[in-house]
Amino acid sequence: MLNSRKFWKTILLVMTTASIAFLYGCGPREEDDFFSDSEFTDRDAISEITPQERIEQYKQILEIDPSDYQVRNNLGVIYAQLRLLEEAIEQFKMVIETKPDYNTAILNLGAAYGDMGQLDNAIESFKKAIEVNPGYAKAYQNLGVAYYETKQYEQAIDSFEKFIALQTVPIDESIYYTIAQSYKNLKNKEMVRQYLEKALEVNPNNEQIKENLLNIDIFMTELDNQ
Repeated sequence: MLNSRKFWKTILLVMTTASIAFLYGCGPREEDDFFSDSEFTDRDAISEITPQERIEQYKQILEIDPSDYQVRNNLGVIYAQLRLLEEAIEQFKMVIETKPDYNTAILNLGAAYGDMGQLDNAIESFKKAIEVNPGYAKAYQNLGVAYYETKQYEQAIDSFEKFIALQTVPIDESIYYTIAQSYKNLKNKEMVRQYLEKALEVNPNNEQIKENLLNIDIFMTELDNQ
């Protein structure tokens, strides 16, 4: 017999992201995860639960209440974390059918498409997320990644700049570096220099960026994302 729904929420996943990869989000709110709520902060309790155990627990919840879009969204996130991307996409689509304006699932659907290499579908999902919430920073970042991967560098730069404008915390150096790479592909050396300098301001110890700045003419001739 299942315990209360409050108990089950303590096991919901906190996603971690790295570098410039596609970002996933967790519910119940677009910009937050469950552990933003002080009610759900027992990280030690979830650390020993395996992803497969979480999947089974979410499935049990959904047997009782198939319309629980927050739990279904997080089931999809775990599938995505396990690289079961087709299963993840199925769950995110079901969430959107139940709640079409649930932006976290729209973002997650795009991220899963992106991880599958279906970048056109990813772009459409991120655009939809922005349409629902023009202030959704993660969607702009993911859109920038998708545009960069499809060699639409001007659109990538525009998306990353909009992401930066929405931030109230320091920007990761990888964002500035990817903008620099985009300008490199557009053969704009001065803008490359500007964004390499921004990246170096964030992380003055990045030797690769230092070398690229010192030898910027060589850097401009190196093949990137071709």
